[in-house]
Amino acid sequence: MRNLLKILLFSMFFSLNLSAEGLKTPDSLIEQTVEKIVQINEEIPGKENSALRRTKMMSVIEHRFNFEEMSKRSLGAHWKAISEAEQSEFVGVFSELLAKTYLDKLDQLRSGMVNIADTKIREPKALVKTMVKFDDTKFPLDYKMVKQSGDWKVYDVVIENIGLVSNYRSEFAGIIRKDQFAGLMEKLRKKVTTNH
Repeated sequence: MRNLLKILLFSMFFSLNLSAEGLKTPDSLIEQTVEKIVQINEEIPGKENSALRRTKMMSVIEHRFNFEEMSKRSLGAHWKAISEAEQSEFVGVFSELLAKTYLDKLDQLRSGMVNIADTKIREPKALVKTMVKFDDTKFPLDYKMVKQSGDWKVYDVVIENIGLVSNYRSEFAGIIRKDQFAGLMEKLRKKVTTNH
């Protein structure tokens, strides 16, 4: 009887571990993030609540997106050429810009609009492909993720085969060539303040 009880407890613990592990797969984490955003949109509707809604959305995406990694990748080789203080300021301003860009789209997110199409995992990286349906159109939106300290974080978003980070990298490289890093920061600060 005791042995049977031990086997039952072990199998229960093992299945709980498996299901908990299953919740941490890249695709399930993206799915959970999307569901949380949809829930926020449903619970806090209306233009008058947009500030509160965006604050709640930001806390969700901050948990799933690695803005520092996105910042590093968007600067490419220029990242190592700037001081730690400049890196820190860039991460702050660029994160705010990325979040605002992304939050503009999330305001319109409703249940059933996003479907996971495919997931490719090659640890420590993964690609989660989703299909977004908006009105009568469908378009692919893919999340590039990296595993850090046992958790999967988004480091790039690919919209209709155009990577957000690589797009910014070529844009930023052009600005730095012409106006140095200080010129880029000035432009980014303006973008962030005019987006309020």
